[in-house]
Amino acid sequence: MVDKNLFLHNLAVVAILKDEGNYLKEWLDYHLLAGVDHFYLYDNDSSDNQAEVAKPYIEAGLVDYFSLPGKAMQMVAYNDAVKRFKFHCRYMAFIDLDEFVYPKVDRGGGYFRSRR
Repeated sequence: MVDKNLFLHNLAVVAILKDEGNYLKEWLDYHLLAGVDHFYLYDNDSSDNQAEVAKPYIEAGLVDYFSLPGKAMQMVAYNDAVKRFKFHCRYMAFIDLDEFVYPKVDRGGGYFRSRR
């Protein structure tokens, strides 16, 4: 599917989170089943168990988890991910924890591309 000589990950998701511990496991599991193979998660001053929920995914090498305190940090997180990881993944999606994507794949295992 992904040429590991070119990219570490085929499809990665970037998200900024705050107190999403109740929903994080479901969201991660769903996206893993849908074809996402890595996550870059930015913790924006959470006070719940979000880091504990993410821990097994971090240990499995599926999640990179960063602390990002402050107000209005969404674009800061997104820009950081692009700068640091743009050459690590073939595709990078930016979504929130209340969003669920379903990437379409062709029979060869690759993602559909528009034919313009």
